[in-house]
Amino acid sequence: MNSFVMARNVGVDILKFIAVLLITNSHLSQFYPDNISFLATGGAIGDALFFFCSGFTLFLKPMGRFDNWYKKRVSRIYPTVFSWAIILSFILEVDNDMSSVIMSGGGLFVSCIMVYYIIIYLVNRFASKYLYQFFIFYLIFLAVVYFLWNKDGTLKIYSFMEYSYACVFYFLFMILGAIIGKNGFVVEFRKSIIGFIISIVLFYALIFLSDKVDELNHLQLLSSLPLLAIVLFLYTMCGSTKIKSLIDKKYIGWIIKFIGGLCLEIYIVQLYLLRNWSYNVPFPANMIAILTMIVLMAYLLRCTARLFSQTFNKQDYNWKAIFKMV
Repeated sequence: MNSFVMARNVGVDILKFIAVLLITNSHLSQFYPDNISFLATGGAIGDALFFFCSGFTLFLKPMGRFDNWYKKRVSRIYPTVFSWAIILSFILEVDNDMSSVIMSGGGLFVSCIMVYYIIIYLVNRFASKYLYQFFIFYLIFLAVVYFLWNKDGTLKIYSFMEYSYACVFYFLFMILGAIIGKNGFVVEFRKSIIGFIISIVLFYALIFLSDKVDELNHLQLLSSLPLLAIVLFLYTMCGSTKIKSLIDKKYIGWIIKFIGGLCLEIYIVQLYLLRNWSYNVPFPANMIAILTMIVLMAYLLRCTARLFSQTFNKQDYNWKAIFKMV
């Protein structure tokens, strides 16, 4: 059993790495040449993977008392949020006020996940035996909310501007992660690849049709089903021995763990860097430059957050822990 859990955790490391790449790539349209700017996609899949991983890891061990459990979630996320606010204010000269830092200093999805934590704790406490039923209930709930929200047929679920519905939508994937974290899910590797390819094609076909044909706008709601399948098949592939062997390769495994471990920090810093930095170099050198800058800034943010966190406890500074990369 322990070896199975360890393999699943390695799979989640890889999923976080993929999520980071996809979310970042979806924001890089200005760095691609115009004729291939459509390649700046994958953000919806990356977001789904991010919340799936959160739900998955939360259900691997007992949560205990709510106040202590939630405090650990706050202590993981908010030192990073506060450190980023300090960097923005004192180094990058961006005006901040305390309310905006607390409510949206890490981006709207960070605020969402803090609310998700409360709901997922209640689900774990009172409905852990009924996760499948809760999942079905939430699917129906999403459909009802969607049709109430989309009366004029203009809602785009995966649009960068539709954060309000997205905050409701992506909790579905946290529930899915909780189900798999508690019960497991195994599909043979070759079948996972086939299922993944079919799901990707179906997902983008439904999005394309709903976007291009007004009468088919509601097809985007159906796209949530292949998106769920994409996450499941990616999970089974990343947890397989074939993919796990990549982790055993020294440099590849180190890179995956390093970048995957910076998932929160990369999410927080990238939008500022993409909005305020430009690189007058040709493609693909511009991509390499911005990605390097994002990872470097994310690592520095994590170090700053660890320093910030250690400053407010009674122990001596552990500089090795502050600058630890993996």
